[in-house]
Amino acid sequence: MIISAKLTGIPSSEKKLSRSVELVRGHKATLALEELKLIRKKGATFAYKLLQSAIANAENNFKLDKEKLYIEKFYATEGIKSPMRRYRFEGRGRVKPYRRFRSNLYIELKYVA
Repeated sequence: MIISAKLTGIPSSEKKLSRSVELVRGHKATLALEELKLIRKKGATFAYKLLQSAIANAENNFKLDKEKLYIEKFYATEGIKSPMRRYRFEGRGRVKPYRRFRSNLYIELKYVA
């Protein structure tokens, strides 16, 4: 059985999130929670919250044991790239908008009986 969860609109770039996510991909879910708690990166906190949510979904919605859950897929994708309505002045009379990166996190947990 596969349990999935997603977190969208995270105020961080895809590359920064994927650095902390790839460290726990393929691990046992409970062990990955402990590992993400120790990683001192901003992306690790978002990944930790998403993993907690996925484990809670498995326990409450499907009545599965959290000790038998493994991370099958854990990846980050690009989110909305809409520029802010603020502008930065550049040379020669040009104006450019501020770019703020947003991204999405997806996780799939596999239940191994």
